[in-house]
Amino acid sequence: MHADQLIADRYRLLERVGSGGMGVVWRAHDDRLDREVALKQARLSDVVSGRTLRREARLAAGVLHPNVVTFFDVAADGDELWLVMEYVPSRSLAEILAAEGRLPARTVAEIGVQIAAALGAVHGHGIVHRDVKPGNVLIASDGRAKLTDFGISRSVRTDETVTDSPLIGGTPDYLAPEVAQGHPPTAASDVFALGATLFAAVEGTPPFSGGNEYATIRRVAEGAVPRARHADGLAPTLELLMRREPAERPTAVSAGELLAEGIDALPVDVPSRRRNRRGLLIAGVAAAAVAVVVAAYFVTRPARTDATPPVEQAKLGIGPDPRAADPCRLVDPAPLKPFGDPEVVSDYGNFNRCDVLLHRGDRQADVLVELNDPPGSALEGTQSKSGPFPVFAASSPDQCERTIQLQDRFAVKVTARQDDGYQLDLCQAADTAVASAAKAMTAAGVPPRARAFPAGSLADVDACSLLDSIGVSATAGVAAPVRIERGFGGWWCDWTSPASDRSVTVMFDRDQPPGSETGQLVQIGGHDAYVMTDDFAENTCQAVLVYRSYTDAHGDPRVEQLRVVVRGKPPSDRLCAPVSTLAGSLAGKLPKT
Repeated sequence: MHADQLIADRYRLLERVGSGGMGVVWRAHDDRLDREVALKQARLSDVVSGRTLRREARLAAGVLHPNVVTFFDVAADGDELWLVMEYVPSRSLAEILAAEGRLPARTVAEIGVQIAAALGAVHGHGIVHRDVKPGNVLIASDGRAKLTDFGISRSVRTDETVTDSPLIGGTPDYLAPEVAQGHPPTAASDVFALGATLFAAVEGTPPFSGGNEYATIRRVAEGAVPRARHADGLAPTLELLMRREPAERPTAVSAGELLAEGIDALPVDVPSRRRNRRGLLIAGVAAAAVAVVVAAYFVTRPARTDATPPVEQAKLGIGPDPRAADPCRLVDPAPLKPFGDPEVVSDYGNFNRCDVLLHRGDRQADVLVELNDPPGSALEGTQSKSGPFPVFAASSPDQCERTIQLQDRFAVKVTARQDDGYQLDLCQAADTAVASAAKAMTAAGVPPRARAFPAGSLADVDACSLLDSIGVSATAGVAAPVRIERGFGGWWCDWTSPASDRSVTVMFDRDQPPGSETGQLVQIGGHDAYVMTDDFAENTCQAVLVYRSYTDAHGDPRVEQLRVVVRGKPPSDRLCAPVSTLAGSLAGKLPKT
């Protein structure tokens, strides 16, 4: 293998970023979709065929979650099979622990909430991970944790796997007792491994470490977990996650709720660190890439037995699949009638929002409800409570905002605003909508959508997959290192850089068919596009690319469209050429309508 070699007539190898027991790991370029990917050869074990690998890979590709590394493809090149995944510049939790020693309890809990959410999504698709451990938890530069490397013990041979037997899978230090005893792994086994992973993070060593791997398996099978000495208020939750009996452990979703409770009271001090210069020096992208692409493979969950607890949807959260959560099921127009004639509009803006328009004569107000990813920092504002949920308040002369914090750290934002002269008490309307949303979520979290998105909708597209860092840097002048931030559901994406004033945004949108007021009409990639400066914000140029037309539930014409925005120093019209080029690039990657 060498740089510039083409795999499966599609994936061009760019650079070797590491190696392991399975072979060489490459950063590669997907020539068909013009994006960076991680690529690694899959060597099949005696018990797993290429047909099985492809079948399970299709299942894996269906798991879309911000805390799960996205699996794209199994590519055949001659007699070889290659695993194709999202490329995530990051460090594994194992690397961080090797460099820094044990972590503060609050940091560990925050990581645990995210990985529990990832496991909830995986289990919700009927999949068991089988190898949760620090090496398979990636920490990106923005602090987001991602779960990777699914089920390696059943699919491929690696230097970290104990056996290729279908009865024992995973790394010895993080096995559940029942797996060490020879029983098939279950969702409950993943929860135990999550607890063991968090134990290692807060204590600096796994719960069953010491001696050779067979001695470790024996200790694991006995199930006597030592008490975490440095976990503070996190210790009871870790004990619950690592109960000896699988039926006594919480589900992954419930584990996330337990980890989130009291998280603000946990200590944030960094404990004493071991000095390890080599560990500090391996924190580059290359080392992280090895962790990202250690062969991904999912194993279907065995048939449910009495020892396998049922997988539950998040009781008070977003649910296992954020894209399936329905913001319109959080709105109730009836309590808003005192503020105007209410109209629920489900086909406006991005797919994570729902609006209630209030009408008085020719004026209107808007009460907007939208679903958001877990915030990167603590929410600010005056805190109150609606039902079981904390609510944070903020307001300005033009609008009133309320943010509902869910137990899985996702958020529901309610915003009220109005036309001049409407004379609405914005915060009273917002509080009314918050009460309706909290009531709708009290029983089982955000309700799921009653109907799937239509075939070919942008809702099934990941905005971050439409452009890659190299193209954004070369075309729009976003200097390296380029940071990528994915929005809720993958429905918008930002490319920014600390070394540049330039940035790029791609976001999905629904609206009435655009006209001349949207911008200058041009043709880009066979689509109508409208280009305008300083409409999205000052010092920007945007192209609104019309993707598909449809009719909404009221019989009115609507379109799905993409906004491609470049920000930078004025004059803004200099930004329109790169906007058009980027829009043309992504137009070729959109599903055919």
